[in-house]
Amino acid sequence: MKKNDIGAIILNWLKGFFTKNLALKIVSLLFAMLIWGYVMVEVNPKRVKTITDVPISFSGESSLHDRGLAVRGDRDDILRNVTVRVKVQLTDYTGLDASDISASVSLRPVNKADTYKLKIDATSSLGTVENVSPSEITIEVDELATMLVPIDVEYSGELPYGYWKSEPTLASQSIKVSGPRDDVSTISKAICTIDLEDRTTSYNEAILLKYVDKNGDEIDTALFLDTLPSVVVKMDVMRIVELPINAADAVLGADALPANYEVYDVVATPPTVRVVGSESALSGLTGIKIENIDVSGSTSSVQQNVVITAPEGTTLLDDPNITVYVGIREKQDSAQFKGVPIETKGLGKKLTAELSAAECDVSITGRTSLMKLLRRKDVSVYVDLTGLTAGTYKITPMVSLASKEMQTDLRWTVSLPEVTVTIKE
Repeated sequence: MKKNDIGAIILNWLKGFFTKNLALKIVSLLFAMLIWGYVMVEVNPKRVKTITDVPISFSGESSLHDRGLAVRGDRDDILRNVTVRVKVQLTDYTGLDASDISASVSLRPVNKADTYKLKIDATSSLGTVENVSPSEITIEVDELATMLVPIDVEYSGELPYGYWKSEPTLASQSIKVSGPRDDVSTISKAICTIDLEDRTTSYNEAILLKYVDKNGDEIDTALFLDTLPSVVVKMDVMRIVELPINAADAVLGADALPANYEVYDVVATPPTVRVVGSESALSGLTGIKIENIDVSGSTSSVQQNVVITAPEGTTLLDDPNITVYVGIREKQDSAQFKGVPIETKGLGKKLTAELSAAECDVSITGRTSLMKLLRRKDVSVYVDLTGLTAGTYKITPMVSLASKEMQTDLRWTVSLPEVTVTIKE
């Protein structure tokens, strides 16, 4: 028999199977579905489902604390998730998950500091718990202790340029720490770290603390009952503004000086000070006003110590004690003398000197009383050749006036900054 003949026979048989007695086959299928429905609804067989990563917790821990005891260690390390096997009806099988299971370890049998192996109990809102793996945990119990720990402040980062911070104020200078005695005893202090990086606004918020031992090594806060210790910190962060001291505006009596006297300069030392404040307080500030300085009738300069006050709503960062100098002098006059001959002084014997210029112009400035006495004959210009030998030199011309007072008090300039002098034998 050929392969094609065998294939045809199989196809004819299948065709007959699905087309003959079709009504009987449909009835049989419906009957089977009814039986399955009955089994599911009336009988509802049970199956065992394994649920992993079921969290566990302690029960009766507050009672343990009342007895003056505490569990040592990090809860995340001690209370690791467990695997629970639950026998559940088939209709609930798919919906059963870890949220339907409660697993706990009772601390009620614990009555003294020691090491314990305790059973893990589990219940399920759907079905019956058959097995918990692992079935028990080991815990270490210590005496419960409480200690007040001082809080120190540290900073991280830096404020942006041009900003200032006040000293921080903490809601409390210490924090109460409770937990196993051996762990509590290792704490030296709590650290409050204030982050300054890019900070331009003030602090008024809770900052988490960290515990450190006497060596400065950090201690895990999860070892203690309050695992998120914090303290409220208040600290001003404000923009710094540098303001000039308006010293000139404070000078009174400049128009009441003796005849021919004037105020020629007003200098504050330091010339500026720094202030901080809210943006509204800083807005519009152009300078610092100071108390008035009366120079009426003065014929000499006045120097006065002044205590400055910060503008309303601001805080002064610098020393409030400043010095104000009010320069007072006779009024100034000036005169120019053209074509003043340039003389030589100190030329050695048997030497001759040739100058690149024979004369220059002289401008003289000084107090009016002296300038009124100054005449052209009182002004001479010279180059000092003392000690020079034959050669060519560039020398700055000097001015000589008639009296010592004029020489000391008057100021001059010459039109030639230097003169070329050739000395010959």
